[in-house]
Amino acid sequence: MSTARLAVLDGLRGLAVLIVLASHFSSAGLFPKPALHGVGKSGVYLFFVLSAFLLTRNLLRQPPAALRTPALWADYAVRRVLRIWPLYLFVLLSSWWCVRVGHPVLYAIDTGSLWRHLTLREGMSVLWSIPVEFTFYVVLPVVVLCLVGMARGRWPAWVQVGAFVLALLAVTLAWPPAASIENDVRLWPYLAVFLCGAFAARIDVWLRHATPRPLLWIAVGVAALAAWCIAIPVVWCALRGLPFEATVSRTWYVFFGLLWAGLLLAVMHGGPWLHRLFAWAPLRWVGLVSFSLYLWHMPVLQAMQRLDVAERAPLLAPWLVLAAALAVSWLSWRVFEDPFSRVRWPQRPG
Repeated sequence: MSTARLAVLDGLRGLAVLIVLASHFSSAGLFPKPALHGVGKSGVYLFFVLSAFLLTRNLLRQPPAALRTPALWADYAVRRVLRIWPLYLFVLLSSWWCVRVGHPVLYAIDTGSLWRHLTLREGMSVLWSIPVEFTFYVVLPVVVLCLVGMARGRWPAWVQVGAFVLALLAVTLAWPPAASIENDVRLWPYLAVFLCGAFAARIDVWLRHATPRPLLWIAVGVAALAAWCIAIPVVWCALRGLPFEATVSRTWYVFFGLLWAGLLLAVMHGGPWLHRLFAWAPLRWVGLVSFSLYLWHMPVLQAMQRLDVAERAPLLAPWLVLAAALAVSWLSWRVFEDPFSRVRWPQRPG
């Protein structure tokens, strides 16, 4: 994948984490009305779509013979473990130690909670998405092999699209969104979101060999952004004349999966205007440290609240919290993410 395309993906990661931060800052009273409380879930769903897209796209680019080699899957497993666990483990153990010494300044994780987090059965605060993401890493090879099987079988495009729609329908019927619980750590309620990202990777392969249609994809991108704005809980409730409910769009899994998959494809195929927007260097940098920022922003926010930053400097408070969270996240990225991202499974010579 080219450097320019990776830049766009980093920009989308930056958008995803900023949506999450905006929601939590709003919930903490750092933003004036209109409130962005409740919008954070859509940012997490964008993370899910991006993860599924990038991993699927990388595997689809492999020769079919390579997908049958243990070395490829060993490398996949090593990289997925090291993507999540070094930083996640540090956050868990640091939180547990702080609780043990009587200063729960991070996440309030005691010994029992620590074990449940380590076994992916609990996710306190924003940590709920980690078990979901990691479980998808286990399921993804099956999804990829299905996509490869359809491609090698020369299934017509419309049949593959039909299979994707049926998969979304089956997932929705098997795990009804209305029955899901908030911050569920199981993959299955969110599987439709990941499937949208994975199938977007299949569409991206088709588009590599198709006639460019930048105007069409610009329209798709604009429509996706407009739909997201309408889905912001405060906007949706106002348009419907309903009392504000922060969780009103929490279970719109298929909606957000398709929306973010459409935006992702739009910024990659919609010509320079959309590309420049999401390849903006500051947004890309935020995307680079987005995993660290996602894990650390809540402890930083709570620490700044204890310092009464919002009362002392109400206009500057969101920016001060953001600056502090970015500083911590950059250090975290340098120590935990960047070094482990370079580790690969050793390849056999020749």
